[in-house]
Amino acid sequence: MGELLGSLAFSLIVIALIAAAWAWISTLLRKGMMALLGFDRICVQQFETVLLYRNGRFEKALTPGPHRIRAGSRQLVRIDLRPEVFRFKQGAVSADRFALNFIYVVRTQIVDPRASFESTQSYRDEVCMRLQSVVKAVCSRKSRLEIQMDHQTFSNSVQKAANQVFRSIGCECLTFELMEVDVAGLAVELDNRRAGVAVHAPVAVGEKGAFAAM
Repeated sequence: MGELLGSLAFSLIVIALIAAAWAWISTLLRKGMMALLGFDRICVQQFETVLLYRNGRFEKALTPGPHRIRAGSRQLVRIDLRPEVFRFKQGAVSADRFALNFIYVVRTQIVDPRASFESTQSYRDEVCMRLQSVVKAVCSRKSRLEIQMDHQTFSNSVQKAANQVFRSIGCECLTFELMEVDVAGLAVELDNRRAGVAVHAPVAVGEKGAFAAM
């Protein structure tokens, strides 16, 4: 009985050793010798950068090509570096107090991957918000005729100002093209119309009863 148990235990040990050897050989064939030493293979595409964080701290940026990265407490963030196109419809007020409606197209590109990831939770929302603020600011310094008669100068001014505010989020404004600008009227007239609509807005039934009680 003892010999039988000993033979069974020996057989189990042999099977376990064979399985371990097969797993080792399989890993060696699939991933190479570095995988057995605790390294993973990471491939970075030509149009992206991969940020490597370890234990919550930035370690390095991986350039395009294959990389061997030590396994462990790490986070990999892929940042797409291809240009991105935004199309906007926006209202603004000119220096001579005309309300204008703009349609424009913008091409942006990430130039500092780490800044674009760490500086804001939503990179695209940040670009949209800052760009619209720049358009309002530039419009407020130019007259209606200046903007309508010279789209290129207005576009150049916005692009230059946008690059200054985009720098902190690792982005660059490649092109800004003003497609269309329409005059909605004098800003004061529009404000008066809005105020008139608010004053003459219909009163709810409950509110009428409250006024009657007073």
